[in-house]
Amino acid sequence: MVNIQIPKYFNRFLSKQSIKFVVVGVFNTIVGFLAYALYIYFIHNNYLQALVFSHVIGVANSYLWNNRWTFQQRKYNARSAVKFMSVYAVTFFVNLFLLTILVDTIEMNKLIAQAIALFLTTLVSFFGHKYWSFRTSKNL
Repeated sequence: MVNIQIPKYFNRFLSKQSIKFVVVGVFNTIVGFLAYALYIYFIHNNYLQALVFSHVIGVANSYLWNNRWTFQQRKYNARSAVKFMSVYAVTFFVNLFLLTILVDTIEMNKLIAQAIALFLTTLVSFFGHKYWSFRTSKNL
């Protein structure tokens, strides 16, 4: 049997909480991307409207799962909810900026552009929520 030791630096990223965040993030990314694609194809072809629609769906879904399961908040906390929404406001504007460049300037396909933008916004989201929205003495 091979004994693989993970450097201590990586232990922070492989914590149970980080893995839960990734699971919720993957689920939320699928939900948000489906909402974006469905809006584009069935409601209106405007990618900016689709972004707003999918972001609202994603924020609600993400808050429910991350609040209870990932960061184990036992009751509603208005302060963390406001912080959570603030992090998502930042991710929204990062996403909007990237989509505008990728779709309007580079003329990339709207769905491919959103898939690319999701990578960066996921990183912003994780670190914003871990170290600000749901900050506890355990995750410092």
